[in-house]
Amino acid sequence: MITSASEQLFPDHPAPDSAARRRFRALARSAPWLSTSLRLELNVPEHLAQSGLHGTLGLILRGREAIAISNHEDTVCYQRELFTAERGQDYVAATGSSWSLPASLTSPVYTEDHLIARRPQIDGYQDLLPLDFLASVLDPYELAGTEPASLDLAFEHPTYIHELAETRSSHGRAQLSAVLTAGHNYHPRSPVFALVPAGTQTLIVLDLDTGICVERRVLGSSEAPLGITVLAKNEYYIDSLFTSPTPTMTDVRAHIPWTVRATP
Repeated sequence: MITSASEQLFPDHPAPDSAARRRFRALARSAPWLSTSLRLELNVPEHLAQSGLHGTLGLILRGREAIAISNHEDTVCYQRELFTAERGQDYVAATGSSWSLPASLTSPVYTEDHLIARRPQIDGYQDLLPLDFLASVLDPYELAGTEPASLDLAFEHPTYIHELAETRSSHGRAQLSAVLTAGHNYHPRSPVFALVPAGTQTLIVLDLDTGICVERRVLGSSEAPLGITVLAKNEYYIDSLFTSPTPTMTDVRAHIPWTVRATP
């Protein structure tokens, strides 16, 4: 159901035309190709929190191969990497995603704005991310599907775009904000988290520079919104940021006790 003019979030903006809708959907498909690394601040709503991962968190993400998460005290509370994962015969046979390539090694179809009109199947996050909703917000292609809907079929898009506006974050970052409802072809990538829940109108805000979902708010609901702040992209991060240090030498500064046997 489309909201009336008095209920619109962006009453000063005209109804989105087909070109504006295509741009939003292309941006939703583009996140894997717009950055090689991200530094983010995430506010985890209470209903999505997990043990040790709640409140305001700092995230460092390197592609789809490594992540480090720190809490409000700047203490690392989660690390995981896939760049040292075994790639032997058992791995290839056990995972379907092992046959997919990273986004950097594929050739999608681009639009005139250098966004993704049609994307190939790429390597997913596998079990890299500790929170169920992270994969959806970091790569929100479920809003648009992997390719444009057929012009010959009605109601083919995964989501309906009722309002669309160019906005800016509190940090001045350019964004595309849209009010969406789910269509019958909408398939959330996570079985426990949908960016656009069925039967609701949802505000989705995409960062124009990175393509990730930086805000998700279910309108007319008491559910707490989900918010992400983009702090930096394409920074260089060394491997040790994502791995726990392992001691390789004995600390000779510490006293080493010696057990002396009593003489008979």
